[in-house]
This record gives sequence, structure tokens and C-alpha cells, in this order.
Amino acid sequence: MKLRLSPILIWGITAVTVLTTAFVLWLGWPAKPAELPAGASEVEVHLIDDELTKSAPTGETDGWFGGLAVPCDFDSWYVESAGSAFCATLGERSGTVTVTRIGKRIELPADAQKAITAWAAGAGGTQPPTRALLVLTGEPVGIVAVAGPGVATPAS
Repeated sequence: MKLRLSPILIWGITAVTVLTTAFVLWLGWPAKPAELPAGASEVEVHLIDDELTKSAPTGETDGWFGGLAVPCDFDSWYVESAGSAFCATLGERSGTVTVTRIGKRIELPADAQKAITAWAAGAGGTQPPTRALLVLTGEPVGIVAVAGPGVATPAS
């Protein structure tokens, strides 16, 4: 008895194979770190709860299928910045500010720094936040010290 496959079955198997391969490649493709475009950009500000933030190993989301790595709890964000990584627990969005990227530096004008300082002072909790995460279209792009100078450290 000779096994005979219909052309429709062959096309169906081929289509499923191609779609499955495309999905696996899309899911596992290494992501590039988010980066602000040159010039001025409006970013969301989320205060980081320092009491709930913990350090994490760097490079957890690099390479193939790194996006599937879950180095943090589901209620915190994995953030790499200045050669270190941490799991940041964020508060609600505090507001938006305009920042400027010049080269690799992210600069905050005085009014943006004042706004972040005021939001941190008004935050509840036993310890006021000392850092804020800058977010552009759902991706972390920088970390700024609440009491520091008007420059953010790029995040990835």
C-alpha cells in the first residue's frame, strides 16, 4: 500500500511549519535596549520604591529567548543601568516631563527636576523615593536621582 498525501494536506503542513518558525524567531529575537531619540522627548516618570527594589544579575534579557527570562517578580521591572541591574518596584505614573538626549547623556531641564522632586516629596511611604524611572512608550530609558543633578543615567 502506497501512502499518498493530498496537495491540500502538504500546503497545510507547510503553512503551519512556516508560521510556527516565524513565531519562534519573533519571540526569541534579541531585543535592543530602548533609547531616546536625539533631541527633546516627553517621557513618563515612575518613582522607584527603594524599599522594595532588589539587585539582580546583569544580562538576564540578552541573547536568544532572553526576553522570556523572568529575573524579577511579576510586579517589578528588570532594569539595567550603569553596569548594574535591579528589579524595580514602581509606583503609579507620577506625570510626564520633557528631557533632552545629547549624545549618550539624558539631560533634564530645571522644571523637570523640580517636578520629579515635588512628586517624590508627595509620595506616601516611610521612606521617600530617591530615584525615578523615565519611560518612553512602555520601555525604560533612564534613571534619575531625585535630589541629584539634572542628568539621567541611560537604562536598558
